[in-house]
Amino acid sequence: MEQGVLEINDCGLRVFSGTVEVLESPGIAVIEPRSIHVGTAAQMRARSHPTQVNNQFWHRLSLESLKSENLRCRHHADLAYCHLKEICELCDMPDELVVAVPGNFTREQLALLLGVLKESGIHTVGLVDTATACTGNLSPAGVQLHVELQLHQTLVSRIEVNQRATVTAAEAIADAGLHHFQEAWARVFTDAFVMQCRFDPLHSAGSEQQLYDLMPQWVNRAMQQGEVLAELDDRTAKATLRQLQDATTPILSRVRAMIENLEESTSVKFISHRWTEIPGGIQLAQRMYLLPRDCIAQSISRRWKELHSDTPALRLINSVSALPESEVTVQVDYPSETGATHLLYGHRALAAHQPLFVFWHEDKFQVTPTPPEHPAATVTNHAGRLALRVDAGVCLMLNGEEITAPINLNAGDKIGIANRHDAITAISVEHYET
Repeated sequence: MEQGVLEINDCGLRVFSGTVEVLESPGIAVIEPRSIHVGTAAQMRARSHPTQVNNQFWHRLSLESLKSENLRCRHHADLAYCHLKEICELCDMPDELVVAVPGNFTREQLALLLGVLKESGIHTVGLVDTATACTGNLSPAGVQLHVELQLHQTLVSRIEVNQRATVTAAEAIADAGLHHFQEAWARVFTDAFVMQCRFDPLHSAGSEQQLYDLMPQWVNRAMQQGEVLAELDDRTAKATLRQLQDATTPILSRVRAMIENLEESTSVKFISHRWTEIPGGIQLAQRMYLLPRDCIAQSISRRWKELHSDTPALRLINSVSALPESEVTVQVDYPSETGATHLLYGHRALAAHQPLFVFWHEDKFQVTPTPPEHPAATVTNHAGRLALRVDAGVCLMLNGEEITAPINLNAGDKIGIANRHDAITAISVEHYET
């Protein structure tokens, strides 16, 4: 029988066949009198039909009544059912599924979810807390954190690891979800178009929909290049990475405060892949480990027998056997006490107040604040932390190890290329007053 995973996260419900992701569908619905659009189809209509949008039905899963002319939409659970049925129609569902759920779902929501899954015809053989599943095969002993981005909130789970990995707390940070980041970015781009082109993208539903459709590409380009020329309706406006970061600083500050409240000095923060799409997201904390996109499926696949249940009465599993310390491969070094402020190459030290770009020119390393045509890596500054992000297809080394994910820089870190002596050094420049 084919085994798979269904991850419940309203940023995007994901279906895995084995460990291969086959579908992602955002938790959005557009409710018309005679039809209900869900997932990507709803996302493409959401800004054109703002009064008919519901993106709360997973976040507030319940039998709470909704005001709607559509008889198929009595409450949030009806929309969850429509979403699951749509997912079943869009892909071949595995014969058996383990469902991964957020750690802050209540008992009532879990019971309702199981009922909706059954009505949808999805054969569920296990129910597991997402943070537990993701970290059980990775965490060293101690108190660790899992930081998950959802559509309307960020969820920080505290996991105690010894012989078992057990979630002991799951704290939600309200108004700190993907939706709130998107609203902040939309204000940046709207202001840019108004100031530079005298054009308000929000003046019509059509142009507003285009703005939100194109915005993920713009944000990604700004993260790679330090700025972006956004094009909309034959108009072009420039926005910088710093503007996007500044717009979301209050959100990230609340997330950092919760992390600091729950962590211990040796805690590793396991952050989901979704944070790589947020400017400043990979700089949330020190001692971070970026989880790969397929982490949830890989983890569940490895411990399928432990999570599988032969009885229809499923219980939520929030404690799993941990790997022996000798088998844990995740290594997160303690950061140096001094954070980096500049990049030093040769006799030049460049302050990273704005994005800096690493690239090759005439077979030599170069560092510049001006976006080159083909950057190898970008260094950004957010709230005093420098982070290094390598472009796809580029192989760089940090302190002799290949860089496989975005990483924070500390004073003394060396960026280089395998089998070459050239290196760029991250340094800290201190100012003394007399």
